[in-house]
Amino acid sequence: MITPDYIERSNRKTLSLSVLKDGSVVVKAPIRMRDEVISRFVEDKQEWIKSKLFIVNKTINKYEDVVGYKSFLLYGNKYTLLASDVKRIETNDKFQIVFPQKTEPDKILKLIKSWYKKVAKQVLQDRLTYIESRIKLKSMIMKIGDSKGRWGSCNSKGVINLNFRVIMLPPEIIDYVIVHELCHLVEMNHSKNFWKLVESFLPNVDSLKASIKEYSFLLSLFNEV
Repeated sequence: MITPDYIERSNRKTLSLSVLKDGSVVVKAPIRMRDEVISRFVEDKQEWIKSKLFIVNKTINKYEDVVGYKSFLLYGNKYTLLASDVKRIETNDKFQIVFPQKTEPDKILKLIKSWYKKVAKQVLQDRLTYIESRIKLKSMIMKIGDSKGRWGSCNSKGVINLNFRVIMLPPEIIDYVIVHELCHLVEMNHSKNFWKLVESFLPNVDSLKASIKEYSFLLSLFNEV
């Protein structure tokens, strides 16, 4: 039987089970709940756990090089690093991120993170403006953020925050993130009406929602930089 890696006890009243991006199995349980009850709960959920672990492990294997900072995603494509005689980071048609060869090894990831943010600010603003013109929803301002838990957000003042890591996603998923946040200008929730609005602009929203889950591991990258 697959057993939990962590059991988190709190004042909650019910049991819950989750499989994290790194494959950890976590159970959240009431403080006074007996271990036998938790064990039976986990045993009953074995098939669900196996299905989730299959997806997680498949993603980890597919993007092991990205997680290890040996490759870097941009618009869904993998890029490798190349040190060269350049003054600033640039990309080439060989799917390489070219960086100044004089960069100190311990500064490379910090440099790449700054570059990602710069690209995100320009590209995502351009894409946001284009999509706004197409779906007739207008934000007040866009900001580039560094959230460790979400791709984007929108507040009641019309400010849209987009995680710089969005730029790592494939184009169609980038658009999904933007449309998702723009729809919050109308529905500040995830109700049925919200999803109907998103679907009116993106008929394949269910497919996109499933696809973006494959990239959730990206939210853990560059957190230590």
